[in-house]
Amino acid sequence: MRKSSKLLACTLVASSIFSFSIPVFADTTQPSLPATGQVQNSSTGTTTTPADTAATRKQKLQNEILHLQNAEQFQQNLAPIRQLQAQDKQLRDQIKTLRETIHAQVKTDRQSKNYTALLAALNDMIPMQDDIANAQEAAQSAKADWTQLSTDNKAKNSSAVTSDLSKIQTDVQNRINVYQKILADLQKINGDLNTSASTTTPSSNPSSTAPTT
Repeated sequence: MRKSSKLLACTLVASSIFSFSIPVFADTTQPSLPATGQVQNSSTGTTTTPADTAATRKQKLQNEILHLQNAEQFQQNLAPIRQLQAQDKQLRDQIKTLRETIHAQVKTDRQSKNYTALLAALNDMIPMQDDIANAQEAAQSAKADWTQLSTDNKAKNSSAVTSDLSKIQTDVQNRINVYQKILADLQKINGDLNTSASTTTPSSNPSSTAPTT
């Protein structure tokens, strides 16, 4: 009965540990570029010369060129961030798959009363909690920086946008580092759970040699 109580406790703790969620960050959508401002002059009844019309058209074309140049630069600055996000997503997918594997193995070890494996896994889950907290902090930081980028982009504050993009790139890289640590934690836990249950089975059982009736 005491062993059953220990197993139940281990199971409850394990279930609560695996209920954590890897945060999904609000940085998968690209902030929209501000529309090009075009000022239309209303007709005042005054005579407009061909030179005036040409000058107006030239200004509109120059504005459009500037807008496209800014858009092109923005995309170039986003390119390394998108590459990091692809790596980030790959790590999240690996973590999700491994968590599902671990969840299934916990059930198997519960049924086989593999106390050694369950206790080893629980011990390795303790330091992983700090990594989970770091992942959540990275999520909050990334969300704030993406919001700031959208604000600065709409305000056409190019210097602030450049700074925001640099911060976001750092955010994603930090998040990748945290996910790599969590993945390593889960791999170790999975190894614990796959420990042979034979170590928990008594080697000598007085009743094992008793004749059966």
